[in-house]
Order: sequence, then structure tokens, then C-alpha cells
Amino acid sequence: MPFQRYGIRRYGNGDIIHVPFVRAGHWVFGTGLRAVRPNGLADPAVLRADHPLGAPPQAQREAQAIFDTMRRHLEEAGSGLDRVARLDQYYPDPRHVDPYHVARKQALAGQVAPSTSVIVDRLLNLDVSMDVQVMAATAASGYTVEKAGTGKLNVPQTSGYAPCLRMGDMIFVAGQLARDASGNIAPEAQVPAGQMWNGTRIKLETDYLVQKRLVPALDAAGSRLDLVLKAQVYLSHHEDLPAFWQSWSRAFGGRVPPTTVVPVRHPGFGTRDATIEVNLVAAHESAADRVRDVECDVSLIATDMLPARVFDGVLFVAGLMGIEDGGLCAGCHVHPSAPFYDDPVQAQMRDILEKAATIFAAAGTELAYVTRALHFHADLADFRRGYVAWDPGLRRTGLPFSAIQVADTLFLPGAAVILDLWGYVP
Repeated sequence: MPFQRYGIRRYGNGDIIHVPFVRAGHWVFGTGLRAVRPNGLADPAVLRADHPLGAPPQAQREAQAIFDTMRRHLEEAGSGLDRVARLDQYYPDPRHVDPYHVARKQALAGQVAPSTSVIVDRLLNLDVSMDVQVMAATAASGYTVEKAGTGKLNVPQTSGYAPCLRMGDMIFVAGQLARDASGNIAPEAQVPAGQMWNGTRIKLETDYLVQKRLVPALDAAGSRLDLVLKAQVYLSHHEDLPAFWQSWSRAFGGRVPPTTVVPVRHPGFGTRDATIEVNLVAAHESAADRVRDVECDVSLIATDMLPARVFDGVLFVAGLMGIEDGGLCAGCHVHPSAPFYDDPVQAQMRDILEKAATIFAAAGTELAYVTRALHFHADLADFRRGYVAWDPGLRRTGLPFSAIQVADTLFLPGAAVILDLWGYVP
């Protein structure tokens, strides 16, 4: 059972087919988990619109429903909640976070895996409170959970997650902010009070986050920066991207691992003043010789970044946009005098998926083995237009996708979508 889909659902007119769970080798991926029915609409038994004052609050009820679904499908796929290695959550309102945490602690018996929570603009369902992603090891893998960094890296007590975890030879680092033991942004990560220029805020924050948060987490788990397989970076000021990349590239000696950078509105993180959050997946130092770099000619947001890495059958792909030479790809522009012949959203997705196919082929696999596809949009009204750019055969089989509206501007004027892909190499 190297690759298997679970819980297939049909949304809209039935032509949007969601595969919420995929088993790929030793791992199970859950993507786009919301408290919805098989038709994609929010579950009225969870919303309880006719009982708005009932306890627990709606966000907690939704989380309970999500973890019930998660438990059922993980077990069906040969895993379980006790084998969860990573969680990612997107919320349209920060008030939903604490009720979710209550349900998450209960579901995971207090043993919460490394987690990243981000505030976003909209979800695919306008009446739900969260969209959750999970990654868990199968029982057949023989992998066991080893926590690291506990007591060395501070985490919010209400969250209760492990800052870093080893599962097999894979290291998972929770979303990190440039905060100190107080829970606030460290003074070293800020321009000195009262000064208009004495360092660049995003560089100071990034440098602190890397050296004081990420490096210690990796070291505690037996890894290091050059073994990072994938990073997800969230920036709450999109204009910070160039300066951020200078610091990010320097941290990796000019050879950046696959990185997806996503803009969100400010404030977007648990510490209000934070402007960046980063999570990582890395290989253990004992398995360094199993890390394989994937090289191919595709246009990314930076020329010094690897398109992908492969480790133990998992393909970690850099964030993809419809870009070339630092701007939108040629086919993504609409002529102002004849705007009705072209669809720039579909054009961007076609460009992205061509790049993805090239990367997957270079890794020795194909897009049929996508295990997660996160679409980050400037406007979710564009989602369907981008979704239909996927190969019709893949759409008929179903995709392990979600879609999130994150910010009005995705770094470039006219950019509509950033695609974050994970895959399987049999």
C-alpha cells in the first residue's frame, strides 16, 4: 500500500474532488480539514446556528469534529493521533485559536506535535473557523516520537505543542517567531526604540529567529541548517520579501533549501508585533547521505534556491508562482485593449503546474503522486479558475488540496496564487 487515497469528497457541482487524506509510503498527509459534510458545506450539527449561545463555542465544536475525522482516517490509513508529527492551522479570526487549542489538547491527550498557526483573510467555507493540515507516520514505519527542545525553546502554555520533534530520521520544527522568554519580540530583533533607522526590522527579526530559535531547535534534535528539507515562511509585510531573502540566503550560505514564502496581513501571528513566522522540516544528521537535491531549470522567487529535495520517499518542493525573470510569466499578462480572451489566473496556474511537472519528473515521480497542494490566493474568488488548470485526469481522481486567501498582494502586481506542493517518490 505505497500510495492510497482516503475520504474522497465532491464539492460544488461535484466536479471539485477533494482527497483529504493520502497515505504515501511511511507517511499520511491530511489536507484541507474543515468541519464540513461530504458535499463541502459546513456541518449544521456542528454550527448549531439555532443554538448560538450553547457551550462549547463553535470553534471548539469544529475542532472536535475535525479531530474526530482525523482520528478515523488516520487509523484507516494505518496511523493514529499518537503518531502525528506536524500540524498547521489557518484561521480567519484570532478569537478561534484558543477554543481550537482546547479541543486539540483533548484530542491529542496533551501530546501536541509541532504546530504553526496563522491568521488569514478567508477560507473556502465562509462560515467555518479553521482549516487544518496534519502529517503523521504509519504504524508500519516503526517510527517513534522523540521530543526535542522542550525546556530550551519557550512556547505559549495555552498551545501546549512540542517545539521540535523527531519522527524516524525526520525533524519537525514548529512555527517560530523572533521572541524571547517573555513571549514578546526580542529587543535584539527590533530597531532600537526611538530610532528611525539603525538596522532593518525584517533582517533583525529574521537573523534572531534563525540563530536563536531555528538553529537551537535543530541542534537539540540532532540536525542543522544544511539539512533543512523544506521551510514555510509567512511575512506580514509583503514588501519585506527582498530584505528577508538577503538574511535568509546568508543563513544558508547562498544555497537555500526549498522554501515557500507566503504574505499575510499584519498582525498575523500569536505575538502581535511579529512580522515573520517560520517552520521547518529537516533530516537528522545521521541520515545526511539520504538527502537528495533536485536540480532543474524552473523560475522561482530566487535563483539561489533549490527547487526541491527528496528524503525517504517524500518530495519537498519550493513554493511556486507564475513568474519568470523576476516578474509575472509572459503568458500571464492580459492586453488592456483586449482583456476578454485571456484568463490570467489560469495562465499562472498552468505555468506553475508546468514547473511542478518538471520538478516531479526530475525527482523521479509525477504529479499523480502529489500528497498536498496548498493554494494561497490573493482572492479566493479565483480558486475555481486556478483549480481547473490541473490535469483533468488528476481532477477526476481527486486532489489533496486546500485553498486559503492570505493577502491582497502576493509580492507582484497581478499575482493570483502561490502553490505549496508536497509529493511522494515511490
